[in-house]
Amino acid sequence: MDPKARHEGDVEEIAELAANLGQLLFPVGYETADLSLLLVDEGERFFYLHHTGSYYVGAGVDDMFARFIDNVSIVDAEDFFVE
Repeated sequence: MDPKARHEGDVEEIAELAANLGQLLFPVGYETADLSLLLVDEGERFFYLHHTGSYYVGAGVDDMFARFIDNVSIVDAEDFFVE
């Protein structure tokens, strides 16, 4: 996986999501179809940064992959924003 920003504005969107989550984020990969980013935070939660929004995709690698394999609906990242 290539942990680089792919679209203009990705860095700013990652910074904004990190601020809303109250956690640092690091890109760990991207989806090749539309270059959406897979991000992990300090608590090992995974988020998906897509052109339609930001989504939570699992707590830890095992949960993230299990949700992907089981085709579990992703949750809006806003549900995890700090107040």
